[in-house]
This record gives sequence, structure tokens and C-alpha cells, in this order.
Amino acid sequence: MSARETILGAVRGHLGRNAGAGVGPPPPVPLLGRVDLDGPAKLLQFGERLAAVGGTLHLGLADGGLAAVRELLHRRAPAAVARSDAPLVAALCAHADLCRLPWLSPTATKQELFAADAGVTAAQWAIAETGTLVLVHDDERHRLASLLPPVHLCLLPAARILADQGELLRTLGAPLPPAVTFVTGPSRTADIELQLVVGVHGPKELHVVVV
Repeated sequence: MSARETILGAVRGHLGRNAGAGVGPPPPVPLLGRVDLDGPAKLLQFGERLAAVGGTLHLGLADGGLAAVRELLHRRAPAAVARSDAPLVAALCAHADLCRLPWLSPTATKQELFAADAGVTAAQWAIAETGTLVLVHDDERHRLASLLPPVHLCLLPAARILADQGELLRTLGAPLPPAVTFVTGPSRTADIELQLVVGVHGPKELHVVVV
């Protein structure tokens, strides 16, 4: 008996199967999500989880995030600010208090995006359980603004915070969009000697402005 057959035989033994036995269908995966969290509870949990993964929550419910974004950007005096093509971002860029900032076009080149000091996007959904932002292809086509600049500012509608991934999958439906980007905190890696380093492959800071 070969080593491969020995290993497969041990696996079958643990599963209680015989050689040549068919494999049954996988059990159904529940995708309904939690139903015991209301809107304020989802926002509270999202803020806690976001802080736990190194992000910062800002409440912009009163003014659509204008004051929070203005403070965050003016504090940095950016030479260039990347942005996505989301309607929320476009409306913010057109505001008198922010229109003078050095905004890049949503179709900026990768070289321009790498040189930008900050990137502003929207998020179509968020997951309270993990503090995760969800950017969906059809609504957020220029997602590199969330990946290349060292600071990522994200506008998140409060009504789009879901309880968990199950609720997200149910909401997205089938077939899934061609691309869905999950953002959980600033970029981080532990590839080298298992030492956690933030901001090597993407933003060092993540600011979520709830609108």
C-alpha cells in the first residue's frame, strides 16, 4: 500500500467510510444572518469591532460626514486626494468647503494614486460582527482609492450596516457581483518573522465616517 493510500484510508476511517463509497451532498449553510440586532446595536458593535482592528469611527449623521472629512483632510494638508466614483463621494467633493482640495479624478492612473496622500471612497455595506467594510463592484468601480494611498477615508451609510456575513450574503443575493472587496482595518502583514506590520501593502490608517 502506497503512502497516499495509507493517508486516504486513515481519513476514510475517521469519517466512517469505506473505499469506493460515494460522497453525499454537503449540509446546507445557513445564510439568514442574525435578526436580534437593531440599527443602533449594529452601529455600536461595528464601532467596537472597527476599533479592535485598528480603524477609527466618526459620526457624520448630522451633515453627511462633511465636518469629519474636512477635519481629517485639512489636518494633513494633502498634495493630492484620490477618490472613487461613488455618488456620496462626488457630492462631498462638490461641497464648497471641500471643492478646493486637490482631488484626483476617479480615473487617475496608478502612479497618481500611489502618490496621493489620502483616498476617499464609500462602502456599500458593512459587517458589524467583524468591523468589515464591503465595497461592491457595480457601485464602487474605482476601489484602488481604498488600497493605494496611506490613509483611507470611507463614507458608510448607517442603514447599510449588517449584522454578520450571513446577512450580507443574503442581501447580495445570487449571482454575486463580479468583485466584492472586504476591508477589515488598516493594511497589515506578518509575513516576515511573524512580526505584525501595519501599512506595508496599503493604508496605514482607516477612518470610517458614518452618514
